[in-house]
Amino acid sequence: MTDNPTYSPTAPTHVPTGVPGLDDVLRGGLLPRAVYILQGGPGEGKTILANQICYSWAARGEHSLYVTLLAETHHRLLRHLQNMAFMDNQYAGTSVVYESAFDILRTDGLAGILRYLTRNGKRQKASLIVIDGLFALEENAASERAFREFINDLSIYADVVGCTILLLTNSKRDSGSPEFTMVDGWLHLGSDEDQFRTYRYLQVRKFRGSDFISGRHMSTITTEGFRVFPRLEAVTGELESASMRDERLSTGVDALDDVIQGGIPYSSTTLLVGPTGVGKTTLGLSFICNSSDAEPGLIFGFYEDAHRLRRRASALGLALGALIDGGLVEVIHHTPTELLQDQLAEEILEAVRRRGVKRLFIDGIDAFKQAAVNEQRLGRFISTLTAILRCEGVTTVFTAELAEIVGGDEGLQFAAVSAIAENIILLRYAELESRLYRTLAILKMRESGFDPYVYEFCLCGDGFKLGERMKRTEGVVTGQAHRLPPTGGRDA
Repeated sequence: MTDNPTYSPTAPTHVPTGVPGLDDVLRGGLLPRAVYILQGGPGEGKTILANQICYSWAARGEHSLYVTLLAETHHRLLRHLQNMAFMDNQYAGTSVVYESAFDILRTDGLAGILRYLTRNGKRQKASLIVIDGLFALEENAASERAFREFINDLSIYADVVGCTILLLTNSKRDSGSPEFTMVDGWLHLGSDEDQFRTYRYLQVRKFRGSDFISGRHMSTITTEGFRVFPRLEAVTGELESASMRDERLSTGVDALDDVIQGGIPYSSTTLLVGPTGVGKTTLGLSFICNSSDAEPGLIFGFYEDAHRLRRRASALGLALGALIDGGLVEVIHHTPTELLQDQLAEEILEAVRRRGVKRLFIDGIDAFKQAAVNEQRLGRFISTLTAILRCEGVTTVFTAELAEIVGGDEGLQFAAVSAIAENIILLRYAELESRLYRTLAILKMRESGFDPYVYEFCLCGDGFKLGERMKRTEGVVTGQAHRLPPTGGRDA
């Protein structure tokens, strides 16, 4: 069938696209000897994605032929690509060759295009051929049957020659159209709006000969190029549960360690919940400031950068600055902008694996809710993220803010987080006899006992200090006292 000695009709080998995240969705990449349609409206990223694949293949020594039909000139195309990080001028015109076949299409029709591809593909020794403008072939076909025959001939050509073909189109034709039924794969690029926010996505509609991850996957286009963020819960697969160890990790507050019988259980997740300003971040910093060579730390936050955290920690007598300078703690800060939740998770997991992090403080888990395009997915997403962290042996502390400070009936509304948090510590304000107190109570400690009381605490020059038990908390400023378990304590 072919002169290529590596041909194997039963065991196709994926060829990586080189596009971050896309190979995960495709379970390894594209298949050789196959024809794929890349569909999307104007501005969705078809040209950028196709060129990124071409230059990735060029870096591996492969040759590509990029054929345009009724598209922008090659000069304009290359000028627009110059700002992309993947664009390497040493390959343009050599390993990645740009040619226009519009005149051939106009004079010789689809048969002329097929002859042109056969001739020029062989001359360029192309393992990848991109045809930018499939809609032009549709419009120039004498009939629907002629167009089907062209697609069939193109598939035969790809199989015999051993190359991969990408067909780019902005046509809105659907799955019943012949081109989609006859090609080996169909990738759809799209965008949608969530109120004022616009987001991009990629969806694999068809992929013969291989498994793939179905559904929508968020994507971005930056100066780095096209990037896909596979849905975390879909790409992870089955996870082996990490064995629970008897060891505990100190919270950094000795009295609190005593309350929870020795510290936070290893590789567990702890939620610090309370209103703004009550001390959640301070307690998280106390936990992270116990990082060491054996237990590297990571702060992933959305509200305070490394400089502000250093200053806050210094005022509390915490040596965060020295730990950062010594490489024992890393700070990753994002302003709460229009980030994607899978993008955030990917960055967290990369940092955890890069440094072998064992102590993780996520300051502002609420930002994941803000980053969610579909909040119905949030529970599965958070559950998967924390499960992966447990399997990595990471003990995680994260903060969540109560919706209201004074009055109201909000309670712990962030069910997606509270349901998967193994440990929950509630921080709140209480007003007793015209004095404002900060109080702490343990709501939940899985795999561990704890003292079921409300404690006063303060934030002072030597850090987070847990005081004595409270006897009366009826003046709780958050209005949530009725949600706590029965407690005892001291008089105000």
